[in-house]
Amino acid sequence: MDFQPAITVISTALCLAVVLIGARWLNYRWWRRSLIAYRMRFPAGLTVDTVTDALAVIVPATRRWPLALEILATSRGIGHYVLVPAHLAPATFSRITTALPGTRLEEAPEYLTDRPRVRLARELRTRRRSQPLSADRGHQSISGVLAALYPLGPGERVRVQWVITATRPLGAVAEDAPASAVRADADKHAAPLADVSGRIAVSAAERPRAALLMSDVLGALAAVNGRHGGIRPRLLPTAMVARRVAARAVPLAPVWWPLLLNAAELAGLVALPVDGVSVPGLNVGTARQLPPPPGMRTRGVTVGFSNYPGMDSRPLALATDDRLRHAMIQGPTGSGKSELIKNMVLQDIGAGRGVIVIDPKADLVESIAARIPENRMDDVIVMDPASLTHPVGFNVLSVKGRDVHARELLVDQVVHVFADLWRTSWGPRTADVLRNCLLSLAHTRAPDGSDFTVIEIPELLTNERFRREVLRGPVPDAARPFWQAYEAMSEAEKAQVIGPAMNKLRAFSTRTALRLMLGQSQGIDLGSVYRDRRILLVPLSKGTIGPDAAHLLGSLLVTTLWQVTLGRSAVPSEQRHAVFAYLDEFQEFVRFGGSGELAEMLAQARGLRLGLNLAYQYLDQLSAEVASAVLGTVRTQIVFQLEYRDAETMARRFAPLLRQDLGALDAFEIAMRPCIDARTAAPVTGRTPAPDAPMRDSADVFRASLDRYGTPPADVEKAIQERIRPRISVVPPIGRQTGKEGNS
Repeated sequence: MDFQPAITVISTALCLAVVLIGARWLNYRWWRRSLIAYRMRFPAGLTVDTVTDALAVIVPATRRWPLALEILATSRGIGHYVLVPAHLAPATFSRITTALPGTRLEEAPEYLTDRPRVRLARELRTRRRSQPLSADRGHQSISGVLAALYPLGPGERVRVQWVITATRPLGAVAEDAPASAVRADADKHAAPLADVSGRIAVSAAERPRAALLMSDVLGALAAVNGRHGGIRPRLLPTAMVARRVAARAVPLAPVWWPLLLNAAELAGLVALPVDGVSVPGLNVGTARQLPPPPGMRTRGVTVGFSNYPGMDSRPLALATDDRLRHAMIQGPTGSGKSELIKNMVLQDIGAGRGVIVIDPKADLVESIAARIPENRMDDVIVMDPASLTHPVGFNVLSVKGRDVHARELLVDQVVHVFADLWRTSWGPRTADVLRNCLLSLAHTRAPDGSDFTVIEIPELLTNERFRREVLRGPVPDAARPFWQAYEAMSEAEKAQVIGPAMNKLRAFSTRTALRLMLGQSQGIDLGSVYRDRRILLVPLSKGTIGPDAAHLLGSLLVTTLWQVTLGRSAVPSEQRHAVFAYLDEFQEFVRFGGSGELAEMLAQARGLRLGLNLAYQYLDQLSAEVASAVLGTVRTQIVFQLEYRDAETMARRFAPLLRQDLGALDAFEIAMRPCIDARTAAPVTGRTPAPDAPMRDSADVFRASLDRYGTPPADVEKAIQERIRPRISVVPPIGRQTGKEGNS
């Protein structure tokens, strides 16, 4: 018999098989070398059905190149990883994040080189490849696997590995097959099929401990075992399986794959953290990532960088004109809010802009001061109330070159500040006393021509000779009836009328820090921030001077700055430089009459080229009127991780982000609704950059500014005494003044 033809056919087939296997070996060798590992972090609320649907999308794309899903458990916790070839990473990202919204993928290069000594390793198989598993028990399997992986002791590790590649459907069952076989075939083909290699590797100091951990994982996986199909270990030596785990070994022929699983069966084995499974070592609850909206700038002031997969280095920037429509920044302590403010301030400083920073503490301002470039050091003005050696002051009542209306508006705003600060003990009598005192001092000047300050109010009420001196000046007619009635009172009646006001005035007239700052007739020229693009840094040092003093000082400073801002209306619009103010805990200092007045103030500020950045921690800190004005008027809205109620409220503005997303943002991670071309755009997520290293000691910056702009305390006190020292010996009558009005 001639066997030559058969031998030829067999030889040819063997050669083809060798060539095919060799080609696959080369392909898989390249595949292993091109793998990139990513750690996956999942949102809360996943279900087994959601994972099944996701795998049904992901599995068919693995026909050409496999994908590995792995779990690594250590004493520090449990991590899920996906390993894909570099050239397929973007497409895989897209499929995973689309199918599992909110899933994070973070590159983990160290994971590929992590090869601990393995004490025990097993590869998995099924009794019958074609038989279905009990996919409906996937939740039990997931719960059991994750519970088996925690806690682990020091040095203990468990890796569960699944190498997956799509495969073709099985052949049709015979027409005369029993009903059970038909049902089994239908169950197996209910979702896309994949050839799978499953492996478990355990590292532990002792083999009995490793055997116990292995048994726990195998027992958990057995939850999906069906009547005819079940997961069990193959009889292979640990050394061989350990090498396969390290190499992510791929069988070279389809028939060598030990597992045939559909997406539903696989969902119960890969053990993604689904809802209802709580394991202490598993971090669940990440925020979904959103790409930049159309038109999002890459140049301007960079708020952060996109964290959307494949766009990690893309800047999220705001144009100057859009920033003049203001920004709100919400985030609790430790979320990264101060770092964001610092980054934006330093970019404005680097661009040569005028900047105002009011910090209720001092840390933010100190950190900024340490990073100011050398070419802008001469522009720095530090107004530090904690400094008593050379206090830098400002005069609330100084309204240079302004008319009567401006002075009266200023008085209204200062009275409102006092009323808001002392609202629990405020009454019409206190308001009447303070309003008339402020009107009188704002419209007159001291004999030496200097402006009066709020520090002189107690003297105006209690020092008769000083009061008569002031009333000789151009006091408004509207205030004179008050003073006429006041002079007609007995001393006891006067004390009763001014008592409530005097109690409040002593809050700052007797506090050294406030007296030295607010008692300076000249102080710094706040208009220079606009004209000369100065850098005004105000560390209110709440912990040093006390919260009440800090609130009062900050509120009066904001009021004064607003008056200076209104003065820019006299400057041609094309000559108005953009100035940006950053107010941390702004609700403590911005005090306007209501939502309408605050909204109007924000609208006016835009036209006057002042961009406000209003930062706060919680919505509960804002009154309903202020919250309405800010959320309804400010165009750029930025939030860090929010607590439950705030996340629920803000989610309505940040759709498609949900409450869970806003509550699960990482530190230094933001969700932002940017202003683009004067309109608030769809939200984007990103990460704020770390600031540059300090250039100098902030104390040196403070010292240089205080030496340049500060006044010795003795000189401040001497000037106060000069202003209240009477120049007349004859007491004139009080009434309507005629003749020359005098200085105003």
